[in-house]
Amino acid sequence: MLGISVYAGLDLSLEENINYLEEAKKLGIKNIFLSLHIPEVNNNFLKEAKELISAINRLDFNLTADISKKYYNNLDLSEFKFDALRLDFGFNNQEIAELSQNSDYRINLNASTLTDSDLKTIISQGGNPENFEACHNFYPRKETGLSEELILKKNNLLKKYDIKVGAFVASNHKKRPPIKAGLPTLEKHRFLTPLIAGQDLLKLGIDKIYIGDSRASKEELKNFSSINSEVTIIPLDIIGSLSKEEMRLLNLEHKNRQDPGEYIIRSETARKNKKEKIKAHNNIKRFKYAVTIDNYLYQRYEGDLQILKKEYPADKKINVVADAGKAALIIEKIKEGDKFKFKLKGEE
Repeated sequence: MLGISVYAGLDLSLEENINYLEEAKKLGIKNIFLSLHIPEVNNNFLKEAKELISAINRLDFNLTADISKKYYNNLDLSEFKFDALRLDFGFNNQEIAELSQNSDYRINLNASTLTDSDLKTIISQGGNPENFEACHNFYPRKETGLSEELILKKNNLLKKYDIKVGAFVASNHKKRPPIKAGLPTLEKHRFLTPLIAGQDLLKLGIDKIYIGDSRASKEELKNFSSINSEVTIIPLDIIGSLSKEEMRLLNLEHKNRQDPGEYIIRSETARKNKKEKIKAHNNIKRFKYAVTIDNYLYQRYEGDLQILKKEYPADKKINVVADAGKAALIIEKIKEGDKFKFKLKGEE
């Protein structure tokens, strides 16, 4: 489900790229995206690409190689071992259909530009739908990334044919040259962390999520590797000094009630697991995306934990304990019955 991107002949040395691969492997990341058609690469590109692919194979990653028609015509692909070949641009529908009959590797379609008419034509010309997967583009130039509406439209089309879909998030650590403005699929993800953007892609139906940039930081990569389809991870900034009981409740795995309030995420876990009295403190105005815990003044509701999706006035019975605003995008997509867990700032 999770992957990183590596680039031969660009800003990282072969050794740095291999170290990055080994870091990802230790964290359980299984997928690699490698482009074989970047105009700005240096003269060592082919040599580095072969050595990089050798390391990827040795570490037992699933490798998707990205290529355009021009480079496909000029490279001897028999020198490269990969699991899927992504056809970026320049291939016509007949060529895609013929390539999909190759049993050596899967054909990865350009999810961002493909139309229903294209798919019907490819299949009618002998394309093998069982050998297809797809991946969206990333967009190096600011303001050019996809909208959520469009990615949903494209995803729904591909799901109709049972084709799994990949997409990209940016890193805020080492952005790929020459533009260095991040490599996300969605424009609104450009300056978000891989953890938040990746979880948003998951909620939009993406099956495989890659960090698109040259290198994520160790913290970004570790947080990214924790993404899973079962539990939404919400980064928190703690407000003030909390009691041990409040911290214990925050560290539980939570489940949104089947009947949450209209503008709140409401844990069905916290109150029934409360063990100690919760004193009243920090009874400030409840801002949007605040995390609150009801104190002893709320009597039987003591320990009730909520994430707010709108502002509410201060209430002496309610402690404001944290700010989850960095996760606004995914909080808005949490549904009734969904599980969630908080990641406290600085938590390893």
